[in-house]
This record gives sequence, C-alpha cells and structure tokens, in this order.
Amino acid sequence: MKIQSLAVIALLIIIPMTIILTNYSKNQIRTLQFQISYDTKLKTSTYDAIKAFQLNMSNNTMSDISNSKMRDIEAAINVFYSSLASNFNMTGYGEDVLRNYVPAIVYTLYDGYYIYSSYNNTLTEDIDNKLSEETSIYKNGEIIYGFKPYIYYSCRYVKSGVDVVITYSLDSYISVQGTINGVQVNEAGYLLSGVDKADDRYTYNGIEISNNENGYNLQENVYDEEINDEEIEISEGNTILAKKDGGDPIKYPQMKINGVKYYYDNSGDGQIFSMVNDNKHKENTLDMKDSIENNSNGYKFYEEAYSFKQRILGYGENGSSDPLHSLLNLSSLDAVDINGNKYSADVFTPGIQIFGELQNGTIEDKDSNFYMHRTEVIKNAIESNLMVAIDNYNNVSSVSTQFAMPKLTEEDWQELTNGISMITFLQGLNIGGKIYNGYAIVNNDINDDYVAENSIYITDGSQYYRVTDEALLNNMDLNNSVGIINSDFEVKTIVDTITTGIDGEGNLVNITKDVYYYPRPEMAAYTSVVNPGSSQNSRQSISEYLKDAKNNPTSNLYKLAQIYYTGLGRERYGMYRPGKELK
Repeated sequence: MKIQSLAVIALLIIIPMTIILTNYSKNQIRTLQFQISYDTKLKTSTYDAIKAFQLNMSNNTMSDISNSKMRDIEAAINVFYSSLASNFNMTGYGEDVLRNYVPAIVYTLYDGYYIYSSYNNTLTEDIDNKLSEETSIYKNGEIIYGFKPYIYYSCRYVKSGVDVVITYSLDSYISVQGTINGVQVNEAGYLLSGVDKADDRYTYNGIEISNNENGYNLQENVYDEEINDEEIEISEGNTILAKKDGGDPIKYPQMKINGVKYYYDNSGDGQIFSMVNDNKHKENTLDMKDSIENNSNGYKFYEEAYSFKQRILGYGENGSSDPLHSLLNLSSLDAVDINGNKYSADVFTPGIQIFGELQNGTIEDKDSNFYMHRTEVIKNAIESNLMVAIDNYNNVSSVSTQFAMPKLTEEDWQELTNGISMITFLQGLNIGGKIYNGYAIVNNDINDDYVAENSIYITDGSQYYRVTDEALLNNMDLNNSVGIINSDFEVKTIVDTITTGIDGEGNLVNITKDVYYYPRPEMAAYTSVVNPGSSQNSRQSISEYLKDAKNNPTSNLYKLAQIYYTGLGRERYGMYRPGKELK
C-alpha cells in the first residue's frame, strides 16, 4: 500500500508540479530572451540616431547655432523612431504604435540638455484679441511631440556676500553669473590647476606649450565650387567621391574662432573666407592672415586659463579684491534650489570645497572634488526634470502603462556626465512574464561641440594615431606632427550643381552631384584607430600615459605631450563657448 500510495502521489502531485515548473521555466527563459532582444533593438535604434546626428553635424557649417542644432537633433530623433519601427517590424509594432511607449528622449550636450517628449499645446489670445489658433498649425489643447526648453547644468549658491549661478559643462569650463560682494559678475573660463607661467612661457603639467603652430600643418581640404566645377570629372550616376589623398578639394590653412573656421586663400587673391551652407563667404579683413599662418590658439587657451586660475586664487591684477576670489571657499553646502532652500545630503555630497583643489594641481582630474560636485550637479539637473517629464507623460499617453523614471546606475551617470549622449526610454511592451521597461545610452564621441581628452588624434601628414599609440614614439619624426580633433577626419558631403555644356537651344545643361570629401586627407592608423585593441596601443589613459613626459624635455614622449596639449588647447579655444569674451 505504501508503494501504491507513493505512485498515486507521483501521478497526482509530483508529475503535474514538474510540468508546471517546466512550463514556468520555459516562460521565464522566453521572457528573458524577449528582454535581451528588446534591449538590443533599443540600443541599435539609439546608435542609428547618434550616427545620423554625427552625419548631419559634420555637414552643417552652422551646427553651433541653436536652431540649426535642434534641427539636427530632431532629424536624429526621427531616425530613432524609424529604426525602432524597422527593428520591431517582425514583432508587429509600427512607428505610430511604438511612439506611445517612448515617454521621453534626452540629448545631453556640452553645457545642458534637451528633453524630447509630448506636451499639451496651449494657445492664448494675442494683442488683437484674435486667437493664435487661427494662424497656428496646431490646435489649442492638442498633444504635440517636441523639445522642452533647453536646460543648463546650473546650480545656485548663496553665502555671505555671494549669490551666483554657476553653469558647469562636460569638462572644466564654467560660467559664473550673479553678485559677489555687491559687484555684478558675468565671467567664464576653464579651470586648470596644472597650468603655470614662467616669464612669457606657459606650461601644462610641466610641458611647455607652443606659442604658435605652423598653419600649413593645419590646412584642410575645402570643396570650392568656383574652382572644382571647372576641374571635376563627371562620373556616371549622381555621386562623386573626392579622393581621400586630397583629390579634387583645394587645401587652405585655417583657424577656428568661436566655432567658425576661417580659411586663408594663399593660392589666389589672399582673401579670408568662411564656409556658410557650403558656400564661400568672403570676410572683409585680411588682419587674420598672420594669425592663420601662425596659429597661437593653443597658447591663448592656456594663457586665459592661467589668468582665470589666478583671479580665483587672488593673485590676479586686483589681487584678493577680485570678486572671483570669493569662489575659492565656496562649498557644496552653499548650494540652494530654486526656492532658496539648502539641498539634502543625498543630492550633493556635503562639505565639498568646489574650487579648493585649484591651488594644488588636481582640480581637472576625474577623481577631484570639483569633478565629483560637477557630476552631481549634472545628475540632479537631468534626473529632476526627466522624472517630471516622464511622469507627465502619463497624463497624455493613450496606453494604460504607468510610465516612471527608471533607476540609472552609476556607470550610466558616468557616461551621461562625461560626454555628449543620447538616452532613450521604451516602456510598457508586454514580453510575456512581465512588462518591458528599458532604456539605452549611446555616446556621441565625434562632434564639434565637445573636445574630450581622447578627441585629439596625432597626425604626421600621412596617417593619424591615437595619442597612446606607441608607434608615435618608436617610428615617427614628430617635428611636423600636430594634434587634430577627430571630427575633422570624417567624410563631408555637399550638393554641387555642375554645368556640363550647352544644349541645342543655347541653354546651359546642369546636373546635381553629391560630392564626398575629407577635410583631412590622412588615413587612420591600423595600430590604434582601426584596431584599438592592438598590442601596440597603450591601454593607459592619456593623462597617465603622458605623466612622466615632463621629466625628460628632450624625449619623444615630451614632444608628443607638447603636440597633444597644444592641439587640445587649440581645439578647445576655437569652440563656441557661452560667456566667452571674443578677442
């Protein structure tokens, strides 16, 4: 009877339980597979959007202008939705359906960010008492997808005699606005504790900065329609690929000022010009000729950073009476919210002296107190507004999902606070055992807004290398090498209308061609750019790799550090920066 009882138990209980557990395990595995698949689709779509933005930015000569940049970002967001619909096509989700499950998209930029989400359109009466709705393409109360206002990485600080708003960035550039000891201040600059001055020479981390660079080592290919229309060979189809070794484009020395490149036509009339919407825009001055041929932007970068540092330390022209000197003792405890209330300890690490490390050579290091606080300010700015945007999406969404801000990891915040990035959210899709709640972060490491430490490549005129490629020290003459930002090695596209002849009635025959060319003609080095995992490519950070360069001023490592730091300074000095005084 006992054996029979066990058999009955096995039939009635154990076997059904086994079947149930097996099915449960299969469902769990299937859910996990869906989770991984959806994560991949979301990441791929976000990556496609970043590549679209890079392409638009590299071919937009007005990419530093706010409206133009917004158009490039919006175009990238459209690519994201198209790619998302394409990736989810086999699962039955179309673009219109998927839009309902994307509560927000965030694009972080150099000193702030955009949130792209839905909002309730509200129209008011104008001065003529006519409804704006009569002339608007949108109706009052209509749900619209678009950008929220641009939000800066800013924080307000209040202490005795000080009431300022400091705007941070992805590096050590800050702008300060407000009152200090009754004086109105509106200042901006780079915080570099490693910059020093001896006589008229500036050094950074013990490396002397070149006071000028040969502008002809910085020259770029420029597709000049006035010249190229006469020389270009018409090919079949509608595309011409200008050769990477220079080919059809013409070379001109150049210098970037406030985000705009100015070229010197040394082969023609000596005119200074810029390129606006792929057209040559001649400037009215020749005063820039010497500045372009002997580029001193790298030197000026460290000169201004040294002056900014001295003012905060109290060693500037006005000594300790300089208003900026009051920033030296500013603490994270002085930070207040929009209502003037102190932040709690879980927002900002308490007691951090924000600028104290400016005098001991560590403020620009990634583990400094300044970088810790800067990261917390950026995190708070993004997190607080993004939570509101996603929560508000529940009020306009047509689906039953309860949208909420997911908890980002510390690694996620490191990505978002140290580079231009795009973060996308996808929530509410059923994946069997649970509801999908995912997000994806992709960095945009090739752009014209932010010069990161690893944005600079070293070129000898034939190839370009990562700074840490050991081939630079072992196999090269560095005398004519320069540091160039990575975006200048990307292909550019213009649309050119070319006259091919005259028809039987005497009319010009024109064709439109897409022309591709490279501003810099060098090829990527296999050892570090094509295959960065090569054994020849150092795996150290750039700062770590160059830290001993100052010990031997006659070594190739010292020369490499000088080229790199000068190039880094030149590229950062040439960028558009809010609050920067033009000289």
